[in-house]
Amino acid sequence: MTNTIYYYLAAYLVGSIPTGYLASKSMKKEEFFKPGERSTRRAGDVFKLLGMKVGLFVTFLDVLKGWFSVSYLINLFIGPEGHDIWWIVSLGGLCVVIGHCHSIWLGLRGGRGLSVSGGVLLALLPVPTILATLVWAALAFWGLSTRPGALSAAGAMPLFSIAWIWYFQSDKLFYLYVVAFLSLWAMFSYRASLKSYLGMDVVLPDFPDPAQPPAAEMNTPKPDEEKKN
Repeated sequence: MTNTIYYYLAAYLVGSIPTGYLASKSMKKEEFFKPGERSTRRAGDVFKLLGMKVGLFVTFLDVLKGWFSVSYLINLFIGPEGHDIWWIVSLGGLCVVIGHCHSIWLGLRGGRGLSVSGGVLLALLPVPTILATLVWAALAFWGLSTRPGALSAAGAMPLFSIAWIWYFQSDKLFYLYVVAFLSLWAMFSYRASLKSYLGMDVVLPDFPDPAQPPAAEMNTPKPDEEKKN
């Protein structure tokens, strides 16, 4: 039990490594976080800030954090048998994502966790993850922006996973729990964009209160008052 707790702590600390923040500081770029917020800038803005090559390298490192925690780090604390216990593997994956989004080195601030989640799922269900990544890449790099790609990949991952497990790997049925959680986590992280796409942030025009006459009518004297004057 103690080794399991150590594993979760190590996974959290690996996830907490602020790869993008360190890259931004080393390049002496502008603030990596949104002004006044606890989350980083949007992925598209991060790529503009760091450049395409550095941005892709940082993304690769974030994916590697998730993959490393589930595929290799568990061997150091629990052993190879830990891979056969689905809830240990799944909770380890959740710990590394939480560490990335709430890094202890950044005052519990962090990114949105999409790349790290991809690394975790790549270790657990590689084929569905690759298919979902292709959906993300198609919309992120050849579409409008990274936001519809992230939301579409988060929605497609459970569908790909269910189909893959149903036909090919029924022994990994319990991994659907972590797939569902990480997909919901991604949608929550991009909730502002999701609400925008669903038309839930429409601002209605500010109509005047019908009980109050317009200001022009209130200041205009009536005809009877003009005669008295």
